[in-house]
Amino acid sequence: MKKNTLLILFLLLLQTAVNAQYYYFGRNKVQYENFEWKVLKTQNFDVYYYEEIEEIAEKGAKIAEDSYLHLKTEFNHLVTYRIPLIFYNTSTHFQQTNTTPGFIPDGVGGFFEFMKGRVVIPFSGSLSQFEHVIKHELVHVFMTTKITRIFSERRRTDIHVPPLWFVEGIAEYYSTKWDAQAEQVMRDAVLNGYFVNLENMYAIYGSFLMYKEGQSFMEYASEKYGHGVINTVLENLWVSESFEEVLAYTLGEPFEKINRDWENYLRKKYYPVVSDFEMPSFASEKITPRGYAFNPALWRDSTGKEYLYFTANLDGYSSVYRMKPSSESKPELFIRGEKSEDYESLRLFEPSVAVTENGLLAFVSKSGGKDIINFFRLPSDKRVSVFADSSLVTISDLSFTKNGKLLFRSIDRRGFSDIFLLDTESLKLTRLTNDFYEDRFPVTGASESVVIFSSDRFDLKTMNLYTFNISTGEIKQLTWAENNIKYPLPDTASNRLFFTSDNDGVFNLYSVPVNDFTKVKKHTILLTGMSTPVISGDGKLYYTGFEKFMFGIYCIANPDSLVTDAEFSLLAAKGKVPESANNYERIPAELVKSKLPYEEDYTLDYAQSQVTTDPVFGTRGGAVLSVSDLLGDDKFYFVLYNTAEVQSDFLDNFNVELFRLRQGERLNYGYGIFNYRGRRYDLRESDEYYYEKSFGGFFVMQYPLSTFARLEASASFSNLNREIVTNVIEKNALLLSGSVSYVFDNSLWGPTGPLDGARLRAALGYTADIRYDNIRYLSLILDGRYYLRTSFSTALALRASLYYNDGTDARRYLAGGSWDLRGWPRFGLRGEKVWVSSAEFRFPLLDRIVLNFPFLGIAFPGLRGALFFDAGSVWDKTYKETIGSIGGGIRFNFFNILVFRYDVGKKIENNFKNFQEGLFWQFFFGWDF
Repeated sequence: MKKNTLLILFLLLLQTAVNAQYYYFGRNKVQYENFEWKVLKTQNFDVYYYEEIEEIAEKGAKIAEDSYLHLKTEFNHLVTYRIPLIFYNTSTHFQQTNTTPGFIPDGVGGFFEFMKGRVVIPFSGSLSQFEHVIKHELVHVFMTTKITRIFSERRRTDIHVPPLWFVEGIAEYYSTKWDAQAEQVMRDAVLNGYFVNLENMYAIYGSFLMYKEGQSFMEYASEKYGHGVINTVLENLWVSESFEEVLAYTLGEPFEKINRDWENYLRKKYYPVVSDFEMPSFASEKITPRGYAFNPALWRDSTGKEYLYFTANLDGYSSVYRMKPSSESKPELFIRGEKSEDYESLRLFEPSVAVTENGLLAFVSKSGGKDIINFFRLPSDKRVSVFADSSLVTISDLSFTKNGKLLFRSIDRRGFSDIFLLDTESLKLTRLTNDFYEDRFPVTGASESVVIFSSDRFDLKTMNLYTFNISTGEIKQLTWAENNIKYPLPDTASNRLFFTSDNDGVFNLYSVPVNDFTKVKKHTILLTGMSTPVISGDGKLYYTGFEKFMFGIYCIANPDSLVTDAEFSLLAAKGKVPESANNYERIPAELVKSKLPYEEDYTLDYAQSQVTTDPVFGTRGGAVLSVSDLLGDDKFYFVLYNTAEVQSDFLDNFNVELFRLRQGERLNYGYGIFNYRGRRYDLRESDEYYYEKSFGGFFVMQYPLSTFARLEASASFSNLNREIVTNVIEKNALLLSGSVSYVFDNSLWGPTGPLDGARLRAALGYTADIRYDNIRYLSLILDGRYYLRTSFSTALALRASLYYNDGTDARRYLAGGSWDLRGWPRFGLRGEKVWVSSAEFRFPLLDRIVLNFPFLGIAFPGLRGALFFDAGSVWDKTYKETIGSIGGGIRFNFFNILVFRYDVGKKIENNFKNFQEGLFWQFFFGWDF
């Protein structure tokens, strides 16, 4: 029996009554942690945190209150409700949040959720970065509430907001200073010709480039028109629905002139830079091909051959590669990431690979809610050990000592970013630093007992160099620079210490003699800077470079050939240590109203009317209401709709469902009750309907084994009455249904569907009428799909599926249409048993489609093509015939919401004995299988 609901059943994990083509796969958002939440109430905020990060949360609360005072002045506005701040420790914990239903990729620093006004932020180990993100998200709070107030004061209901580039640009402008990262991106964009002006900003919608261009425009506008002009733009939003007109009205100049002047400003700022700096591709040899590559590590085998190991995303997966260090060499896949539990993801943007001279390779991967270190022995390429510690959440900045021990940086469960030393033989761990300062990039110094690292412990704003003596535990400061210094790199051969510094706006390579820090030499003049430098035995410099909005591994054959005297001192601020280095203090007691355990407080998520068209039962209308607690762990859904087709039947055709979903722990489960009434389509008869009344309850549960695999189970109990003739009961049943299933999905998706990986669903269910024995059948579903990548953007997709019901009055499946047997009538094939197989070759037709109109422009991912062959059959008790289809089609991704599909081909009929006359033409929508 198919339950006729509107929206809520799409949230259920498995119902044996749902049509086969609606069965879903998908990866899992796993709740690895059982967080014990608390609430810290301050003057303006409710701060939600778990006990382990209490110190960080209290510092974050102080940052938030200070930011509130600053922003209320900047915006001339007060937020009139208490702002919920939800803090997580590291992105690993943050990615488990249920405040948003979707997956959160690496690199997302936080978000402001408009519906409940929630600000959700992970702590990354840096208090200055924490301050940046808190301010950034609070700007969104102030901006949105101010816009609402402005329109309300003018009694306007047609509220419109600025474009996203302005929204994110203003948030960056008010929350952080212009830094090396922003300078790197804008230099590259302007000088490599992919800078996008205001008129065409839609082309980079939502990208990091859009953030930085938005910030750049704010810097320019404030410099030319005055600091307060940005707030004035917001106050003038009511003037016009066109943001271009609002900007022109506020700045007093035509939009075209504003746009042109900003472009000219950037040209004057960045074109002269070319005379003093070099693009990485001019100053270096690029080693890696297209894609993103990071973190070079060098190893020389017993024959003297040198190999470069690095992390990269060359084909959509983050993986570890190796190659000979030459642009003529082709990267070889070493370990594929994002397809198995041990290598759930890799730390692409952090230094996460290191190798010893005797061939012990170490790299970091995420596994089971925490980072682990994998050790491989070269050249056998065998994994010899794995290190994991439940107290350490994230790991990065790997570096081997001379005697083969491993130094690394980790953020622990308290949020502290500290330096650790690991004995690679015994896997014994020693903690070197233990405080809230951000300590990073540890390397061995002049002796095994000395570790050099970067830290913000001087002023919590800039990174300087320090030493840690393993024997005594003493920390000494090496540099007092007023700019950031990262990636210390001792070179014993020349008795020098290399490092990177953003003294000239971006990070370039410098060195000093280890016994004289007053003689700073500059080795590179890279226009977009560098990171993760390593020096080979023959003096070559390898580094991660940035050019044309892409990261790659570059090589400079002789960095000493470029050396010049540097124009800054490492001792510029020596002796000027602040009275209190901890200027990120905990929230003062007088600002704390209370500190309590978290209690679930339910508020409305959404309430809206719905009109939906069911492919079987026609059009229905009703309402859906959802409420949840602030953390999103406990949700209630209420569905009410009516299926009456004439006014006299209105009161007899109300359908109601109440559903609760609990997802705060690893085991997710839900339960509900329902009462359904209305005319149903009889799947057993072509054009027949019957009236049905049913009520009962259901239970569903899901247990993720990993990101890629899960177990599911469901049960339902319903009392069923069917009427073929009005007021005459045709059939009664008291149905009990149950099912269990296993789901696996590690597929990689392209614009219209999977391109690589595999998907599998195996389900077993049973349905029985426990009172009258009118219905009793067994259900079996086996659905396997495999995707073989033939090139970067082409793939061969294979599917083999069996849907099997057997017993008394077994439910029929539907088949036909764009998702299985193409060319056959959509949902026109019915049977208790269905098998379907498909082979499809997927390829690009057009990479990008841009439509420019006088008033706006729209960019789409482009068109993709497919050549397909389908075969299958549908039957009840006796197998009838094998049918199929062959042809081709196009697919069009519409804003990542819908995929439009258009197929043309021939049906194969009568046990594959003949093709149909003519062609079929079929339009529908949906992702590729």
